[in-house]
Amino acid sequence: MMDTTDIKKVTSVDKVTVDRTVTNSDATRLEQLGINSELERSFSLSSLIGLCLCLMATWEASTAVLAQALLSGGAPCLFYNFLLSFLCSLAIGASLAEIASIYPTAGGQYHWVTALFPVWGRKHIGWVTGWISIGGQIVFTASAAMASGLMVQGLIVLNNDDYTGTRWQGMLLYWAFLAYATAMNIWGHRSLPSANLISAALHVVGFVAAFVVLAAMADKNSARSVFVQVQNSTGWSSDGVAWMVGLLSTVYPFLGYDAACHLAEEIPHAARNVPLAIMGSIGLNGLMGLAFATMILFSTGPLESILTTPTGFPYIQIFLHVTKSHVAATILPLIVIAIAMAATVAGITSTSRTLMAFARDSATPFSGFLSKVDQREAIPTRAIWTIVALQMSLGFIYLASSTAFNAVLSMAIIGMYLSYLFPIVAMLLGGRSGLKASDYGPFRLGKGLGIFLNVVSVCWMTVCVLFSAFPTVMPVTPTNMNYSSVVIMGWLLFGLAYYVISGRHKFQMPVVGTGVVIGIPLALDVGA
Repeated sequence: MMDTTDIKKVTSVDKVTVDRTVTNSDATRLEQLGINSELERSFSLSSLIGLCLCLMATWEASTAVLAQALLSGGAPCLFYNFLLSFLCSLAIGASLAEIASIYPTAGGQYHWVTALFPVWGRKHIGWVTGWISIGGQIVFTASAAMASGLMVQGLIVLNNDDYTGTRWQGMLLYWAFLAYATAMNIWGHRSLPSANLISAALHVVGFVAAFVVLAAMADKNSARSVFVQVQNSTGWSSDGVAWMVGLLSTVYPFLGYDAACHLAEEIPHAARNVPLAIMGSIGLNGLMGLAFATMILFSTGPLESILTTPTGFPYIQIFLHVTKSHVAATILPLIVIAIAMAATVAGITSTSRTLMAFARDSATPFSGFLSKVDQREAIPTRAIWTIVALQMSLGFIYLASSTAFNAVLSMAIIGMYLSYLFPIVAMLLGGRSGLKASDYGPFRLGKGLGIFLNVVSVCWMTVCVLFSAFPTVMPVTPTNMNYSSVVIMGWLLFGLAYYVISGRHKFQMPVVGTGVVIGIPLALDVGA
């Protein structure tokens, strides 16, 4: 009969055996995809969900884009568009999660397109998807750092009537937040899983604190003003167009869940855990975001006073009106800034992995340089530095345009949504019909539900991409023009020129096919 010590030894050995089995299973999947990953599987499911929660930062992001929604249609524009964005994001997330469960690689969207798109275009469309995905992620992460810098300026204005913020100061603050995120990703990378959990806890605690303050202290608006009373202050003659331009405010807070896909090579049992992280982060963030958006809409007071706030952020003015305290109105936004900092760190983590994977397939200029993984630290250091350098260059757009922040948000939506769109379209064009039951991972939608959610996703993203390129205010001037389409087209044209001249001869299309997961255990019930 075994004593307690023997039982503990056996349990420990069993756990090690199971952990090795999961690791070997993940490694075998990647080998079948032609990938020899050099990254450590240091993330757990909880830390990956924490990363996605903070990168999306839905309720916090809502505060940053509140002004545009209120200008575009008042409170109803934010409420109904937010609810619609939540539901459609669940459809998009489920569509991507199903594909990620089949192909769990850091390349994410562009790997999926090369696996699922019809043969006649999979190489070229796959490359375009990867290039757009990297561009979208660069801008999306930059938006969090830029919002942080602008919010700091807003808090300085709140506490110092003599201060007038300048654009060059905002750019320097933006660069400072990028520098912090870079340091965390290079020299503090081993603490990232723990930091993500701490940030996720602050994300939830901050939501509760802000919600309770508004619920307990704010004078409430009428239900009519929140759900019925439309107010168009954009200058657009059509309320319908203004309303659709207001989509920007509710789509942006639901971006970033694809980060789980790009960390698939750094988490055990990725085929199960990546879909869970995607759906879990959308669900939790969506519920918190909807509750917060509803509460803040009931707490705005007269819209004129908050839309003309010298801080530049209506939510800061709302907290000041509600609490009657500059200290409280400073502390609550500091929570938002802290999570925006965490989102910047998480975004650079995710984007650098995408660039590393893309370069690993010889798809970028200087691919040998960018694909290099630091052997001692097991992180793509060169990809991190490259991503940050490109993000810093976006700061110069802010010097040229008073609406640069909205343009950056528009670029994030266009880039991210296009990268989501291509693999889902590929699934509809024949990817699903070419998959056998044994090809699917643990997360499977089924044919009927899968096609329905895919179609909903494609329709929603097409509309959002179109209106994200519209000017946010009228009449249009050189300083308030939405330059998002210009920058996106510039990024795409530069990439296409490289691809046509040189890249198409070097790009090594990932080794994917409908049978890549055959023979691999898909449902090991192992905690991670």
